[in-house]
Amino acid sequence: MLQIRCLFRPKKGRQPCAWNGLAVSGINKYGSVILAMEIKNIIFDMDGVLHRGKTPIPDAADALGELRKRGFGIFFLTNNGEHPREFFVERLRGFGFEAYVDEMYSSSYGTARYISEKFPGKSAFAFSRGMQEELEKNGIKIDNSNKAEVVVASLDVHLSYDKLVAAFQAIIGGGVFLASNEDASYPVENGVLKPGAGAITAALEKSTGRKPIIIGKPQPYLLDIIVKEHGLEKGKTLMVGDRLETDILMAKQEGLKSCFVLSGVSRKEEVEETGLEPDFVLDSVAGLPGILD
Repeated sequence: MLQIRCLFRPKKGRQPCAWNGLAVSGINKYGSVILAMEIKNIIFDMDGVLHRGKTPIPDAADALGELRKRGFGIFFLTNNGEHPREFFVERLRGFGFEAYVDEMYSSSYGTARYISEKFPGKSAFAFSRGMQEELEKNGIKIDNSNKAEVVVASLDVHLSYDKLVAAFQAIIGGGVFLASNEDASYPVENGVLKPGAGAITAALEKSTGRKPIIIGKPQPYLLDIIVKEHGLEKGKTLMVGDRLETDILMAKQEGLKSCFVLSGVSRKEEVEETGLEPDFVLDSVAGLPGILD
């Protein structure tokens, strides 16, 4: 049984033996709760967890390397839909991480899977070139006109008004409306945030009056693929993320354990504001091997 020291104290009136519904094996000398939690697999978000833009989180690659040595199953689950999943693997390798395509699950890959399963043979409007590449690899015809049968809203750093107009017209003309995710922003270097895919999704949602089908977190579509393809037990899987409203919410809804890191978007103060209390909090993923004894 792994010993995980939680950085939250039990709430007033809550019995230690049922802290957050998890078994407690004791209290350490600093007064922090020690939880008895069996973890076999760890799913990592990427932006804000393993890197910020083009800058890796310090010591994160070493931390994941150590976790691999200890036998933990490692997976990556990102809402980023701007590129095909091979791009994300190469990005991590460039930062010094060990990573493989069959461990990588991006919202671009999930979107391609979803269209192939639910709307086979239909043409798709895709904003970014990377999303187009992922869809084309999976046999989906790209049609970035107002005649597209499926419209995929996703991050596009080269967004133009003409693209929005064509996507808008395709949707009101009866096209299926998908969105890679609803993330309002994403972290880059030096603590800077930029508008995310959610900004594009919101523009189309507001203008068309239509609600999109969401592929990424907190929806469980990609998680369910990981669980099925790799035989994971949700109760023995840890989700590590920097967003309370996506990573931690999905973990809580789907029965995963959760670790909230402060190296990305959400702030520690938001835990009480949102009521989305993770199982524990770390400054960064670099500290994870130290609490998985």
